[in-house]
Amino acid sequence: MATTKKTIVAPARKTAKAAVPARTMPKPAAPVKSAAEIKAAAALEAAAAQARAALQAQMKQWEEAVKLFSQKKFAPAKARFTEAAGGPAAHIADKARSYAQICARKTNGAAVDLQTSDDHFNYGVERLNARDMEVARRHLDRALAMEPNGEHILFTLALCCGLAGDGAAACENLKRAIALEPRNRVLARQDPEFLALAQQLPALRALLSADNSDGY
Repeated sequence: MATTKKTIVAPARKTAKAAVPARTMPKPAAPVKSAAEIKAAAALEAAAAQARAALQAQMKQWEEAVKLFSQKKFAPAKARFTEAAGGPAAHIADKARSYAQICARKTNGAAVDLQTSDDHFNYGVERLNARDMEVARRHLDRALAMEPNGEHILFTLALCCGLAGDGAAACENLKRAIALEPRNRVLARQDPEFLALAQQLPALRALLSADNSDGY
C-alpha cells in the first residue's frame, strides 16, 4: 500500500512592523508680556534696588555715627545720626534720633532736665558712654519703667548690664529686645562691645549666633 507523504508547510514569518515614532506634544509657547507688564516689572525691580541701596546707606551712616560718638566727636556724630534717622529701617531711625538728641545736648551744653522716657534714656546713654555704670543703669531702668516695650532701651540696658558684670541681666534684656525687634540681633553682632562681652558670656554668645530669618 502506497504511503502518501504530507508536505509540511512552514508558517510564514511575520514581518516586523516598522516602529512608529511617538508623537510629541508641542511645547506651549511662552506667554508674551505686554509692554505695560515689562515696564511694571522694571519699575518694581528699580524700586527694590533703590530700597536696598537706602538701607545700606542708613547702616553705613549708623556705623559711622556710633564710631564718632564713641570718640566723643559729638558734632559730626550728630550729623550722621540725623542722616540715619531719615533712613528706611524704623528700628535704626528711632535709635539714631535719640542719639542725635544726646549729641545736640553735648554740643550745646544744655542742662539736664529728666522728665520723659527719652530724657532718662538719653542721659543713661551719656552715663554709659562715660562708663558711669551705676547711674547709667538707674536711668535706663527708669526709662524702661516708663516705656516697657522700648526695644532700644532694652538693647542699651543689656549692654550696660553686661559691661557692669551682670551677664544674666544682659542676656535677658537683649533677648527681650530681639523678641520685640529681631534686627536687634544683627545690630548686636555688629557692635564691638557686645562681641567682646560674648567672648566672656557663653549664653550671650549663643544668643548672638542663633539663626535670624529677619536679619539683612
